[in-house]
Amino acid sequence: MGDTYTRREFLETGLSAGAGLAIAVRFPWLEGLASAPADLNPAAWVHIGTDGLVHVIVDETEMGQGTSTALPMILAEELDADWTKIRILPPPENPAGWVRTISTGGSTSIRYGWDPFRKAGAAAREMLRSAAAQAWGVDASECRAERGAIVHAGGRRAEYGSLVERAARLPVPEDPPLKSRSDFTLVGTPVHRLDQRDKVVGETVFGTDVDLPGMLVATVALPPAFGAQVRGYDDARARRVPGVVDVVQIPDGVAVLARNTWAALKGRDALSVDWAPSPLAGMSSVSLFQRCADLAERDGNVARRAGDARSALSGAARTLEAVYRLPFLDHATMEPMNCTARVAGGKVEVWAPTQVATAAQQEAARVAGVKPQDVTLHVTMVGGGFGRRLQTDYVTFAVEIAKRVDAPVQLFWTREDTTRHGFYRPLTYHHLRGGLDGAGSPVAWHHRIVGPPTTGLTVAGAENPPYALPNFLLDYHLDDWGVPVGAWRSVGNTHNGFVIESFIDELAAAAGVDPYEYRRQLMDAAPRLRGALDLAAARAGWGEALGPGRGRGIAAVSSFGSHVAEVADVTVAPDGTVRIDRVVCAVDCGQVINPDIMAANMEGAVTLAAGYTLKHGITLEDGGVREGNFTDYPILRIDEMPAVEVYAVDSPEPPGGIGEPGVPPLAPAVTNAIFAATGTRIRTLPVPTDLLKQ
Repeated sequence: MGDTYTRREFLETGLSAGAGLAIAVRFPWLEGLASAPADLNPAAWVHIGTDGLVHVIVDETEMGQGTSTALPMILAEELDADWTKIRILPPPENPAGWVRTISTGGSTSIRYGWDPFRKAGAAAREMLRSAAAQAWGVDASECRAERGAIVHAGGRRAEYGSLVERAARLPVPEDPPLKSRSDFTLVGTPVHRLDQRDKVVGETVFGTDVDLPGMLVATVALPPAFGAQVRGYDDARARRVPGVVDVVQIPDGVAVLARNTWAALKGRDALSVDWAPSPLAGMSSVSLFQRCADLAERDGNVARRAGDARSALSGAARTLEAVYRLPFLDHATMEPMNCTARVAGGKVEVWAPTQVATAAQQEAARVAGVKPQDVTLHVTMVGGGFGRRLQTDYVTFAVEIAKRVDAPVQLFWTREDTTRHGFYRPLTYHHLRGGLDGAGSPVAWHHRIVGPPTTGLTVAGAENPPYALPNFLLDYHLDDWGVPVGAWRSVGNTHNGFVIESFIDELAAAAGVDPYEYRRQLMDAAPRLRGALDLAAARAGWGEALGPGRGRGIAAVSSFGSHVAEVADVTVAPDGTVRIDRVVCAVDCGQVINPDIMAANMEGAVTLAAGYTLKHGITLEDGGVREGNFTDYPILRIDEMPAVEVYAVDSPEPPGGIGEPGVPPLAPAVTNAIFAATGTRIRTLPVPTDLLKQ
């Protein structure tokens, strides 16, 4: 990004939204310009009314990560707004009329919004200052903005609401001055979230809260294995269940429609479906790992090469070799998949907890056979995304069913449906070889990865470890197994961060060097990550002795523009049970917008990662998923939660991502701590329950 955009590219104003000052914020580096200023079809929009209220449309989906508060904070800081008068508005109901694709993922919301939202707030502030100066017949330099008002040096004061109509007739400043960091009064402070009150009192509407007059509830009999198709079905018993009103076949299953959820579920239980054999019949996690091992015997496609790793390995004073195996993972969102749809008169209306409003609208239009602008999309609050709601399969199902009946339909998936029909973090296989010189420094690193397409899911995060590795080779095999995979919180960094930070720990042990010191000695080219590493080690008391059966481990990963180091303290009981006692997390994410939101994201990342480190994975059996509910895919319970301390490196850099970067370091920090406590290396997750028998 930068400051080279014209005012037409960044900001436009108008009164089309009613009395007041309306400013359209554009993101020209994403998809170009809007067609005309009067359209007011930007990527974000702010309206200051004559009542002084500041309404901000944020098109990023709120999933609990706090962007619906953080982005308005950025704008309000430059606007010098009264925070109590900030209001957030829902995303547009016609994404096709928005200037950019509406999609929330990749920890981009704040990173991409920092410049535009600052400039929007600054432009509005300068226009209000000019409006006040005109009204008072003074020079604008004598006026300053102060908490929702313009104040003159002589003592006059005008609230923003009294100035907006005059300000709206002024030209938009082409390069509004931005505050210096030392002048921030809102950014960097822990203000309450704007959506907090509605959640506390139960007024927030999640997808499953949607309730329309005459609405039917639909559940779908889904295939027992991926790719299986309906060969036939008997719905006689299902139709006799009280409350069931219809049974319809859709491309991927058979739907039971009822007047309530219970009747829909009981009707599905009574349904008899004959499934054709799955093309994945016989496939299992065991067979996939063997297939990966066979592929790993052959040279792969080169992702990155530096120097000659093979020659350096052959000449190394010492070599190490390790294989890491990581399972599929489900997103395990607290809110199961759901969507409500109504199809009538060539129009479609959809209520969806989605991360991808544009794609959801387009998919609904495709299924219904209408144009995207004929689809009204209501994005509800999302009860957990983590990448799962980047997919639109549940929108497809809802519209497919709704177009077959004369009523609005709410598609409802159970926990088992959601777990067994996801888009999983890929199963991956990693073969690593490392070479050390006589002093224990790495001279060679060869990492071979085998997993499903695409490279972004399988290879991302492995191309540039933050260490001095003079001879480096990363190659890979992508093997399409037919199992649905997708982005999972931190994408490729989640498994590659674990592997890299585990293997560097192995090299440190082989070199006889403290793993923290070993890392920092090799981080000259990664000063910000080293700063986070130093902060985490200092706050954790690195080097202090722990008692018997206890260990301390460290890991550091850069991802999504941020740099995170974590130190984990664990206790390994005599029976091999592992407990994470404490996690110290140090973050360099550039300018922190809201410390509480940042800390909450880190704490949530630790919770999520602790679950897949110790407790769960997705197991493929006979072409389908074995796990179904939290009984066999257990998540971290409250009594298992470690104490988490979060510290931020004070940084003037632009904001980095915060939703995902806390995930990758946790697993290796924990398994490195297990090694410190027991001498046992963990190369597969979740940590085996027979840990001490290995």
